[in-house]
Amino acid sequence: PEPPKKPSNWRRKHEEFIATIRAAKGLNLKDGGKLPPPPPPSYDPDYIQCPYCQRRFNENAADRHINFCKEQAARITNKGKLAADTKGKLPTRTQYKPTPVKKIPSVGSTPSPSSRLPQPSGVSKTVVGASSSKALSSSGSSGSKIQTLSPAHK
Repeated sequence: PEPPKKPSNWRRKHEEFIATIRAAKGLNLKDGGKLPPPPPPSYDPDYIQCPYCQRRFNENAADRHINFCKEQAARITNKGKLAADTKGKLPTRTQYKPTPVKKIPSVGSTPSPSSRLPQPSGVSKTVVGASSSKALSSSGSSGSKIQTLSPAHK
């Protein structure tokens, strides 16, 4: 027992297609005239029209869509009623204004240790144990030379 087959409507579709092609061939766009109105859309008689959005679907899709569209239409009408009721009211949002942060300038502030850039220091860099007038100091038998930084290298 197979389900009965629906009658084919290929001939009607074919005739609509031929009519559309003939109408397009007769159209001359080089004249610059207005376009003729488009042909009316052809509706498949097997399709079911949605009562909410007027679109057409096959049986399975129509069952699913009509339930969905019914809920959406109910939501949209409720939103429209709420928007109409609140038009006369003032907005309930409050504008937030944070209190300004007061910065106290410090005279001898040191840069934060998290900074990766080299920061100038107020302390002169001299090597301990060496005189600033001497460039080299050779004390002891180890032979190590200790240098002081010249003002040009600071």
